[in-house]
This record gives sequence, structure tokens and C-alpha cells, in this order.
Amino acid sequence: MKHYRKILSAFAIAVLSCSVSAKPLFVEGRSLGMGNVRVATADIATAPFANPGMLAFQRSRDDFSLLIGVGAFLMDPDGVVDKVDEYQTAFNSFHADPINNIDDGNRALAIAQSLEGDILAPDVAVLLSTGFSGEKWAFAFSARADAVAAGTVTNISQTVTELLDPSKNILELEGIFKSELGASLARNFQVFGQKIAIGITPKYVQVDNIHVSESISTIDTDIGSLIDDSKKDLGDYTTFDLGLVMGLTKHTQIGLLATNLVSQKFNYINANGTPVTLSFDTQARLGIAYRSNVVTLGADLDLIENDAVFTSQNFQALKAQYASAGGEFNIYDFVQLRLGVQKNIADGISDAAKENMYTAGIGFWLGFNLDLAVVSQNDSLGGFLQAGFRF
Repeated sequence: MKHYRKILSAFAIAVLSCSVSAKPLFVEGRSLGMGNVRVATADIATAPFANPGMLAFQRSRDDFSLLIGVGAFLMDPDGVVDKVDEYQTAFNSFHADPINNIDDGNRALAIAQSLEGDILAPDVAVLLSTGFSGEKWAFAFSARADAVAAGTVTNISQTVTELLDPSKNILELEGIFKSELGASLARNFQVFGQKIAIGITPKYVQVDNIHVSESISTIDTDIGSLIDDSKKDLGDYTTFDLGLVMGLTKHTQIGLLATNLVSQKFNYINANGTPVTLSFDTQARLGIAYRSNVVTLGADLDLIENDAVFTSQNFQALKAQYASAGGEFNIYDFVQLRLGVQKNIADGISDAAKENMYTAGIGFWLGFNLDLAVVSQNDSLGGFLQAGFRF
């Protein structure tokens, strides 16, 4: 069985059990289909997560929205999932008969050693929002839960006999569960003939941490129970996001989003007994878009390089600074086709992590909105499904 199913399933259960990020890969399904472009392209349903200023900067006459969505992604640029599958096949054969199956032992050892420094990162999100928009003012209520994790193999065997040592070849999995409740308020203005909108989202955030250690030879055991047993409540905090949108021409606009403007640090003792600090820092993103009734084109750029939220030094290469571009093509207001690309331009990351991430999405109006997005990067794959109403 593919281990990513175990990992993602366990994290999905954990998200759904939260009381209501780490920096999640995706914000919601529509923007994911466009390469995660969102700051100047969000609609009334997605604006509470993408840019609260966009609540009061809509071309359509929609006054109300309701959105429910769920997404999952497994970032595995080093092919850890496939390597662990191959390792277990070779290890099980060697373990059954160490003398006659020594070749399988040597193969398992080579695979284990090839895992040194490799990282995989599962990401699951669940969200809900409802928004109301008037001529000048708009407001929304939102809730979301994100589970972001990273895993790597440590204490790797150096000899074939060490394969049988249960303390060797350990998958160290660190995760952050972050749930938040938000209330957004936005207003638009006319300044020198151009429309400008400002929005703010105060948020209440709850944070949990998990740390799992399990041998890669037995990782198919109940990882969900391991995660539940290791979950640690770190506490809560309040912060806010601030968004700005300004029209440049009739069809073009620029947006700026600052999130987590009140940063937060949690100091605690990790599973290894070491004092650590977990930080949630301010992030900023700039976007520009062209929008008409038929096509929407946009590009976004993270203005700040975001350090990995995990405390382990094994995962500091997971820092991110994304550049995104994408578009949406509207066909008779019934079908929307979306394409996009995203690239991590942060310094000090692996060549595999710098590979372009390609996304695609489709939206339908079936008396309600249904949006589906998929994302792919080498051995990494994910998707997002959301549905809702707008009128």
C-alpha cells in the first residue's frame, strides 16, 4: 500500500477533529487551479482567505456567498514514498531469511542510505466561509484548519546487520495543526477616479504540534493513532490580515496582502526533551491581474522569504518564497477553465524543490458552484475540491 494514503488520511482526520500555518501550499481551490494566484483575482467567496480587500472590489453583482472546501497535497520531490515502498519489499525478504536473502539486505541498505537528507511534506486543509457584499461595504466570516507536516529518515543503518536494529532508519515526522476563525470587513473608495478597496480580517488561531518517530520497516502500522497520541496543544493567539486593492485601468488592478501582522512565538519542550521555539511570522504578497467577463489573468509574488515553521533543523530547507502566474477562462458563465504555474524562488532549497509546480482547475455552475483543482510537481501530487453558492 502506498504510504502517502496513510499519511494524508491521518492528517485529514486530524484537521477535521480540530476545534474549528505553518504556511499551507494552497489557500483554496479556485486560486490553486490558477497557480495559487489570488491577491488581485479573488471572488467574493474566496476573498476572506485570499485578500479581504477583494470583498469590496467585485465586478459581479453577487451579494452573498457560501463556500466549503477540502484539499490535500503530498510534496515528495525526493521520491521518499517510492523509496520506502522499495525498502519494505527488500527488508521483508531479508528479515524472513537473512542468510539466503542477503542480496535483498544489501538492496535495503542501499535504499536506506539513499534516503539521507530526503524530505516529504504532507499538507491538508479544510475551510468554510460566508460573505456579504454591498455597494460600499462588505463583510465575511471564515474558518479553516490546516495540517502541515514534514518527514525525513534519521539514524540510517551503515551495515546490513543494523537493518534489524529497531532504533535504526526512523521516519521523524513533525507536524503543525493550525485552526483559525476570522471576521473580515472591507470598504471601497474612489480616489482620483480610481477604485480602491481596503479589507481587514482579525483572526483567532489555535495551534497544536505533533512529533512521530516510527521505523520505515513498520510505517504501515496505525500512523493515525501515533499522531493522536503525540499531539500537543501549544495554545492560541489573535492576529489580523490586511488587504489592499487598487484599480489601474478598467480591467487591470493591483493588490497587496499582509498576513499575520501580529506575529507569535511558542516556546515549549519537544518530544526529544529539547527547548524549541515555533514562530508564526508576518508574510506579504503582491499581485496584479487583468479581469474581463471572459478571461482573468494574474501573477503573484511573495515579498518575504518564509522560513520553515518546523522546529527541527532537518526541515529548514522547506522554506518558501513563491512566484505564481495563471489564468481563468469563462465559458458562458457555466464552465471556468483554469491553468497556472508556481515556482519556489527561496534561497538554499534543493533543485527538486525549485522545479515548477503546474496546476489546473475547472469550475461549474450547476445551480451551485463546484470547483476542482489538481497540482503536480515531479513525484508530488495534490488536489482541492470546493462547493458553494453565490447570488
